[in-house]
Amino acid sequence: MRSSPSIAIAALCLAALPAFAGETPTITVNPAPFEYRAEPPAAEVEAPATSVAAFGAADTRWWSVGTGVAFDFEDGTSFNVHGSLSYFVAENIETVGELGAWYYSQPGEDAFGINPAFVLRWHFINKGSWTAFADVGIGALLVSSDVPADNGTSFNFTPRAGIGLTYALDDAGTRLQLGLRWAHVSNARITGHDDNFGVDAAMPYVGLVFPF
Repeated sequence: MRSSPSIAIAALCLAALPAFAGETPTITVNPAPFEYRAEPPAAEVEAPATSVAAFGAADTRWWSVGTGVAFDFEDGTSFNVHGSLSYFVAENIETVGELGAWYYSQPGEDAFGINPAFVLRWHFINKGSWTAFADVGIGALLVSSDVPADNGTSFNFTPRAGIGLTYALDDAGTRLQLGLRWAHVSNARITGHDDNFGVDAAMPYVGLVFPF
């Protein structure tokens, strides 16, 4: 005769009852420790710094300072410092308004002058970190005495043309500018042919360019 499973389970439970006689079973509960941790407020996410516009991009503005020396390969040397504001009217096409100060060391009386000028510059190679450019310009020169000293005038025009490079120095947009230009001084015969002995010079220059 086979016992049913329920009868077997009941028999096992009855057999275990004497082990608990006279004892009260103890049930120990060990709750998991509970800790409250105050989470610090989430750190504020700083807005990324505004990136500097790419050099040569249309509708960007820049300013620069620089200096140069002009050699006429005869008997005169001229020294120049200048500052400028520029605006890219189209990609890699830059218009420049420049104000320069000059010291002309020449036979006879030396001269000091001021020279506002307008320049059109084309960066025909733009690799981002560096550019190569060509430019042309024209300005007016007011000097303290005649240039040249013996047969010039105190008011002249300053046509110019040149080539150069710019090179990025940091992530803030600062660039080094190096150039070489033909610098001409003459009065365009406004006081007659006899007073139009101009000066031609080669002028290397260096400057720093900054975003504006």
